[in-house]
Amino acid sequence: MQTLSETSARADASKVLERSGVVLGIALAVNSVLGPFGFELIDYRYGESMINQAIGLDAVALFVAAPLAVVASGLAHRGHTAGPVLMFAPALFAAYMMPQYLIGPDYANLPGNNEDVALGHIALFVLAVFVAVTAWRAIDPADLRPNTTTSDRRRGWVMVGVAVFIGVGRQLPAVAGVVDDPTSNDAYLDNPTAFWLVAFLDLGVIAPAAFATAVGLRAGARWARTAAYAVIGWFSLVPVSVAAMNVAMLVNDDPLVTTADTIVFTAAAAVFTIGAVWLYRPLFRRSGVPES
Repeated sequence: MQTLSETSARADASKVLERSGVVLGIALAVNSVLGPFGFELIDYRYGESMINQAIGLDAVALFVAAPLAVVASGLAHRGHTAGPVLMFAPALFAAYMMPQYLIGPDYANLPGNNEDVALGHIALFVLAVFVAVTAWRAIDPADLRPNTTTSDRRRGWVMVGVAVFIGVGRQLPAVAGVVDDPTSNDAYLDNPTAFWLVAFLDLGVIAPAAFATAVGLRAGARWARTAAYAVIGWFSLVPVSVAAMNVAMLVNDDPLVTTADTIVFTAAAAVFTIGAVWLYRPLFRRSGVPES
């Protein structure tokens, strides 16, 4: 049973989220329209393939993440449980992407000017982390439906699936291939720094977080249900981003992508998006609806 101070702290966090979420959405939109997808005022020190990927990434930030942040802010303003939970998606998306914008470029060998907005990307990263932490503080795990042990176990298996997909399905084979023969991976040769940065984030942060959340859910830890929605929020936008990157690369005749790759990633994005909607759906049920 939550105390009066806990209730007050969550209410205060929701009020902060109303404003900071809107600022996050605006910042994401501005960053997108200034980049290669929009006015190209930010010239990233990327090769051709990375520029194409940035176009797809900026498109998702502008048309999906930014509006979602504003919608989540509106829900938080109304006191809706789904508001802080939905805010995890754009906040963790931004926190995941900003290091790639700042650290990923090849400063030593390629022309560009993205270092001129480095402080802006750092500020956007800090804002994204702040919004994610504030969203966490605004959530009462008991309100995250379904709030049953059986449902927590299902969420746990979803977390295991995310960890396996990210670790075993995507990154470990690529990393092992580069370690064995660096010339075997065209994406690595195109931008080694970006390759290792994404591998580090996925294998060092995302996959362990998903697995730890699965363990917490099995143990009945109070924090784990909130953590599960944080992981789901991050994962709800990443497959869409990867698909958008592949589409942009295909449209621009990028040699590092094929039509088959694009179809596979687009299908995967559709499946994961439907899965995320299914997991979020109980948050929008009216009170009194039976849980399972």
